[in-house]
Amino acid sequence: MKDTPYSVVPLHKRMDLTRQCAKLVNSEWPRSETARLRSLYSSCDKFPTCLVLLDDTNVVGHCKISLVPNMCDCCFLESVVIDQKCRGRGLGSLLMRRSEEYVSKRGITKVLLSTKGQEEFYKKLGYRICDPLNLHENSYREKDSAHSTPQKQSNTTTSIGPPPPPMPSILRNTSLLFSAGKTYMMKNL
Repeated sequence: MKDTPYSVVPLHKRMDLTRQCAKLVNSEWPRSETARLRSLYSSCDKFPTCLVLLDDTNVVGHCKISLVPNMCDCCFLESVVIDQKCRGRGLGSLLMRRSEEYVSKRGITKVLLSTKGQEEFYKKLGYRICDPLNLHENSYREKDSAHSTPQKQSNTTTSIGPPPPPMPSILRNTSLLFSAGKTYMMKNL
């Protein structure tokens, strides 16, 4: 398999691979096929974009890239997965490198992700642990206990106008929200 040429392509350029991709992603994070396909069909040039790693014509890897709201130079990677039969061959590193190249060509300089149990893999690729992204502040910090200080919160509340509208459904169901047990990591490109 080492001699096999691998390619990474945006899923929306190869919609014929959508069902294979859904099966791969569902093998790691089960969802209904309908829900998974709906998510994959959202892939486009302007983000979110699903990238697939191909071995000839078979999907062996997947990565979804979404922009971080109000931060044009920042993206969030999710659903990064390599087919179980193909793991341990450097394909995860290849998919990550190609994903970083893809976003870098589009002006993105910061990559965020969340993981549970794969922290060492991402550290080897240059990612550092950071605090979860706060969608309300659009900020994140690297974890550094020597320099971290609790933020004072104001007790004064000023209400002007009606409450904000509900968060768009694309954000309500995304990994950008706080998730218990996950480690958040970031890398500057």
